[in-house]
Amino acid sequence: PRSWAQSLPGLIPGQPQGYNLLLPAERRTSLSSIATTQNTSGAQEGNLLGQPWYSGNCDRHAAESALLRCQKDGAYTVRPSSGPHGTQPFTLAVLLHGRVFNIPIRRLADGRHYALGREGRNHEELFSSVAAMVQHYTQHPLPLLDRQSGSRQLTCLLFPTKP
Repeated sequence: PRSWAQSLPGLIPGQPQGYNLLLPAERRTSLSSIATTQNTSGAQEGNLLGQPWYSGNCDRHAAESALLRCQKDGAYTVRPSSGPHGTQPFTLAVLLHGRVFNIPIRRLADGRHYALGREGRNHEELFSSVAAMVQHYTQHPLPLLDRQSGSRQLTCLLFPTKP
């Protein structure tokens, strides 16, 4: 059966590393409306270890292989980032149309909030924890933009996956 994302017209599978996030203004969250949590990635990782979608001892290749084996749009995992752990401690890997998107999860300078994607956007959703972010995108479509083709794609986080 086709997923709801596959039924949307004009969606072209994106490149695994060519993405950016678009977040509509009505879905932005203000800093004042978010509860605070621990401000270290170590404490955050400790809170994630029991989650069915967290792959604590997993590199990029293992995460991508597990998602590709799953073969379901919306399959996802969160893994430790291979990039700078201070500002981007985790990566959200999502499968859509046979492609894996690796999206950095950034810890903001205040140390209490997380956001998806690279820095430098004016509008982004902020979350008090990685778990709150994942929960949000299990119920709301995660917008992805392929920077090479300009195509916009949507999927919810549907199938937690571990290698």
